[in-house]
Amino acid sequence: MNPYEVLGLPEGSSPEEVNRAYKEKMAFYASSDEDFSAEIESLNQAYDALMYNGGSTYNASAGESIKYGDVRAKIREKRFEDAETILDGVPIASRDAEWYFLKGKILHVRGWLEEAADCFAKAVNFEPNNAEYAAAYNSVRNKQQGDFRNDWRQSNSENEGCGGSVCKMCATLACCDCLCSMCR
Repeated sequence: MNPYEVLGLPEGSSPEEVNRAYKEKMAFYASSDEDFSAEIESLNQAYDALMYNGGSTYNASAGESIKYGDVRAKIREKRFEDAETILDGVPIASRDAEWYFLKGKILHVRGWLEEAADCFAKAVNFEPNNAEYAAAYNSVRNKQQGDFRNDWRQSNSENEGCGGSVCKMCATLACCDCLCSMCR
């Protein structure tokens, strides 16, 4: 995979061009109703390769960026404890939007929705135009409010027959159970 091709950029593009292309493509994927999870994964890998792994001329604060590239890799490998150890080693004064986003991803996987939402909110406050951060924040907020339908529809998109709401099915089964127990 050539990361420049994934981002639709010519070889040797500047970090600003990489950021702009990444944000544009991520905004497109985030705003769509279709499942673009494979494309988003490729986009994230291309971005990481160019910005953190020496694929471009990016060099500002290389130490922190390399740590974040490592954290993303560990999260992809489901090595959450290792990723969190790296993040926790970053001084508080150096924590930026990316730090809060990645910490939020780890907390989200563990099911700590309130803490994840706090981290995602801080990431969005740092970078309000970042579609990836906004999508993560909105997803957690929906889960906190009990709206699991979007996640269920995405993972079961071929199963449109029940309107895409597992909540409606559960409520129907609970009502049936109550009615049956009254007959006994």
